[in-house]
Amino acid sequence: MGSWTELDAIYPPGRLSPAAALVTALGHLAGARSVYVNGQVAPFWPKGLASDRELRDRVEHYLGEVSCTQFLAEARQLLSLHQKHLVAAALRQAAQANGAQETLVAQLISGLGLDPAQPDPSAEVLQRGWEAFAQ
Repeated sequence: MGSWTELDAIYPPGRLSPAAALVTALGHLAGARSVYVNGQVAPFWPKGLASDRELRDRVEHYLGEVSCTQFLAEARQLLSLHQKHLVAAALRQAAQANGAQETLVAQLISGLGLDPAQPDPSAEVLQRGWEAFAQ
């Protein structure tokens, strides 16, 4: 899959999409209940990811109105294995940068249906995928 947002149009408004799953996971890691901080898009929003209104609305809904457990169940069903690994890599990278608790990272990764103790497959490939996504 190319861009995380190019396929968002095929998802009904208000429903989870791959891009919304990525940002929502990062939001949960940050302890956020909204995509906004002081009227601005929150710092957990990935640099380079378009912040269009539809995507912000999806993430806002999932952070503010859907439990983390329900979100993870939906993300587990929606995302491909590769996307799950990219989200896991993004969570690990964000946790290292922000000093987030490893137990929370492990819970989120486990909720996606992955083994948090298992290293990311082909970490170099995943890193390149994340870098391409973030541009």
